[in-house]
Amino acid sequence: MSDALATLLDYEAIRMVKARYCRLLDTKDWDGFIALFMPDAVMDVQEDTGNPPITGHAAILEQVRSAVIDAKTAHQVHSSEIDLRGDAAEVVTAMQDRVVWVPGKCPIPGGASITGFGHYTERYVRVDGEWKIAFLKLTRLYVDVHPAPVL
Repeated sequence: MSDALATLLDYEAIRMVKARYCRLLDTKDWDGFIALFMPDAVMDVQEDTGNPPITGHAAILEQVRSAVIDAKTAHQVHSSEIDLRGDAAEVVTAMQDRVVWVPGKCPIPGGASITGFGHYTERYVRVDGEWKIAFLKLTRLYVDVHPAPVL
């Protein structure tokens, strides 16, 4: 296989991990979702939560579940910039999400849902031929908070 073809296959494999991340998060398939991460992965969503970065499967699952357990979500990603470095890759991916909480469960006072957009900055590593997320940071550029409808 040529180096160019191998590079393209790696790009596509990394994109597929991110696509699965969105689908598994939105469908709340927690086993599938956490399998995308290295056991010692670091997640930094400090901008959203105010909490410091967290490490490991248990902490990541707790953080993500608590944020969306009472919500319907739709995450979309596109325009990944991938810098391959052997069995590692630095990736920046544009994102947009929509989160709609069940009535009374939105953590934002006066809110019912949000629409946000920004970027995921990530590091992937290849282990036994499979790409995994080793580091993830979410940076939002903008968030619209939508109030509950007046009935």
